[in-house]
Amino acid sequence: MRRILQLLLSLILITFRIYGQELSGTWKVAYIRSMEEVVSIDSSEDSIETMESFSTGTGIVEFFGNIVKFHNFKEKPNKARIKKEGLFKLKGENVKIESFNKDSVILRPNEDKRTYIVLKPFISEELKLSPSDFTDTEWQIESEVSSLSSLKLHFSDSSTVTLNYQGEEYGYANYGEWRLVNSGNYYGLYIVDREALKEYFFYLRYESNDRVKAEVALQEWSRFPEELIVTLVNTGLPSKEDFKNRETQLVGKWSFSRFVNKVETLSFDSILSVNFSIQFMNNGCYVSNNYIRFIRDKQENDFSSIEEGTWKLAKNGSYLIIKNNSGWEEYLSIKNLNQGNLTLDLNYRYSDRARFSSRIEFEK
Repeated sequence: MRRILQLLLSLILITFRIYGQELSGTWKVAYIRSMEEVVSIDSSEDSIETMESFSTGTGIVEFFGNIVKFHNFKEKPNKARIKKEGLFKLKGENVKIESFNKDSVILRPNEDKRTYIVLKPFISEELKLSPSDFTDTEWQIESEVSSLSSLKLHFSDSSTVTLNYQGEEYGYANYGEWRLVNSGNYYGLYIVDREALKEYFFYLRYESNDRVKAEVALQEWSRFPEELIVTLVNTGLPSKEDFKNRETQLVGKWSFSRFVNKVETLSFDSILSVNFSIQFMNNGCYVSNNYIRFIRDKQENDFSSIEEGTWKLAKNGSYLIIKNNSGWEEYLSIKNLNQGNLTLDLNYRYSDRARFSSRIEFEK
């Protein structure tokens, strides 16, 4: 047994010695796995439980010889020398190369057995991009995942983006922020959805003819991130004539016809009647009248409101920006618009403080 242990130890040491020669190429941070302690309130006495959690992380790592170079897109790249034991220092912290093969590299910071960073191979051509390539443009995401393929990104200026989602049952237009970041020859598109509290980081790989290939890790809550290769396609903005026609079609009074999606809320049992209208006027003002009768706890309840403010159609023609007289601004995603029908995704109000996401069909 002792001889076997000695042999295994020798193999491990040999492996560490050849890290510098064998580990090479460009890798990206795929995800970070950690263990977190949370307080459980399921029992009569609070107890601490350890739970596994995942986060996407951000960074490009290059290995050549016994040198490692790390790009975190926030500051200048950091270089470090790999020691025989597979250790290197990153900004003063010890990081250990735990294992690697052609498909992945596993790093452990501070020799913490409960946390590891997984790297995946990354191939990119030499890109030359600037924020002006995205400013005042709209991009459709091509992906096999519906939550991404139904998403358009409208970069209205050098820092603001609208995430316009059009799913089968509901949609939204959310306010967000964006930055094009780079480190050396590597570029990333960083997007924050401020309303849904989501972050997206697209590792940009190739570009040609208004198309950019990118890698993104999609994560929902603390579940294992799903790595995807997507294509961002510059769809262009509507012409002045098309935009004006769409704007003209919106002018008028639109009355509630039906909820297109299933209304799901825990705040009431059922809806008895809805009388909701919104009028868009030529002078850029709007007036909405809202009345709903519903049953809550076996009792009938009524709510009514009148709202006034200003409206404008976004430059991409896909959503409305309304601002009521109290200063509250809201985006209304346009699912469908023709001569006599309008379908909007909006937050429908049924009290002064309560609302729910809805897709509503209106008639003129």
